Amino acid sequence: MLRLNWFLGMLFTMTAFGALMNPPPYVAIALLFFLVGLILLPSIDNLIKLNFNWKINGGIKGAIVLTSLIIMCLIVPQVETNMALFTNPTAYLK
Repeated sequence: MLRLNWFLGMLFTMTAFGALMNPPPYVAIALLFFLVGLILLPSIDNLIKLNFNWKINGGIKGAIVLTSLIIMCLIVPQVETNMALFTNPTAYLK
């Protein structure tokens, strides 16, 4: 489980850097990716426990990750696809 937390934490952190290279709406997504990445890293657990004397439980981590992913899905601009462009019968007759 510890390796999985390291892997996912680093993956979310790297994705946040990638999201920062995109237009402004993605800056909010990058901040959420940083939040999720930091929460999942095991070294942050030790840092919080040492400095603030409290621990983030697995249920709280899961809730924060889930709500962050839902917020990301709401922030990402949706792309509309016009199906009429893909169902052109004259393209098949030529």
